[in-house]
Amino acid sequence: MKKIKLFSLILIMIILTACSSDKDFEKGKTQLENMGYRNVENIGHSYFCCDEKDNFSTGFSAIDKSGKTITGCFCSGFLKGVTTRFE
Repeated sequence: MKKIKLFSLILIMIILTACSSDKDFEKGKTQLENMGYRNVENIGHSYFCCDEKDNFSTGFSAIDKSGKTITGCFCSGFLKGVTTRFE
């Protein structure tokens, strides 16, 4: 029984370290930069921006191709990729 508890704890720790808002921000930032956005900045946790199924929500601001400042968030969850939502 102790081995099962230890294995479960280790598994949870691996999942939590693999899914962090910092890593998700970097993934989302790269996606935006590839689409032509620049000066992508992390503005912290973005409440109510993502779906209830998402575990992480990191707000961002960026400048689009026309020079306009835009905001949005990167949404992610356990075992799923990063979704970008614009406000």
